[in-house]
Amino acid sequence: MPAPDLAAIDQGQASARAGLGLHHLRYVLAAAQHGGFRRAARRLGVQQSAVSRRIQELEGRLGAPIFERGPHGVRLTSTGEDFVRGAQGAVGELDLAVDRATEAARADHGTLRVGVLAGLGGGTFQDLLRQLVATEPDLALDLVEASADILAAALGQGRLDLAFLLSTPTGLVSTPAWRERLVVAVPIADPLANAVSLCWADLAKRRLLVVEPIAGLVRDLAARRLGPTAICGRAAAPASLARLVALGQGLGLVGEGDACRATGVVYRPLARSFLGFDAVLSRRPEKPVVRQLLALLPGVA
Repeated sequence: MPAPDLAAIDQGQASARAGLGLHHLRYVLAAAQHGGFRRAARRLGVQQSAVSRRIQELEGRLGAPIFERGPHGVRLTSTGEDFVRGAQGAVGELDLAVDRATEAARADHGTLRVGVLAGLGGGTFQDLLRQLVATEPDLALDLVEASADILAAALGQGRLDLAFLLSTPTGLVSTPAWRERLVVAVPIADPLANAVSLCWADLAKRRLLVVEPIAGLVRDLAARRLGPTAICGRAAAPASLARLVALGQGLGLVGEGDACRATGVVYRPLARSFLGFDAVLSRRPEKPVVRQLLALLPGVA
């Protein structure tokens, strides 16, 4: 007895599956449930001829009838009963997968993932989120505080909807968000505490402390205004900076929105010095709530 031609069997199975669509399965299941092509078509909202034609196509591919036709409707053959049992499981699993994906998309649609530089996020940023939540009380906010590099990577990978940064990473799109004044934290016993505002010349030969997220920007400003001898120390967050200033460790520079109340410290504006924030958009499709947040931005005028 010759051995079976496995390649021919595989080819025959593949040709039977070729072109088989979900509509074939749904037509068979509907006809089996309702006992006829006309009733199945009415239930599915299609023409009876479409149901009959698709089922005939399927029977042709299988090489065996699924239904026995009669004057009063149709009845499953033994082959048809086996097919329907498998098809019910497959269609049920697919429907479940679609439902889960739809629920996940709905949940994601109601979540806004926002990035902000670690150690910042007071002032205008907090006000923006407060306004947004007031208009969208069911919105779930997911806030990520990290360095500029980490936030840029998350935006590029679509893990954030947008982030507020001091510059726009290459390859991403942004819009100007807001501008806030740079202020100086001064020990209350320091003579500079009596000034209404300060200029860079007032900071010459003083130790300057900055919060980590704006360290590079402030270092560049200080170098341009005071020369390369300007000394900068760093603090992880505005509250830490204020504590160091209160302990006499130097003068602190921070955005106006992140000035922290601290015993023994006052803040004075630094003339003609600002931090400009950009709203940097993700590579993922833009959600309507992102447009709502962008509409609330004060801009940099």
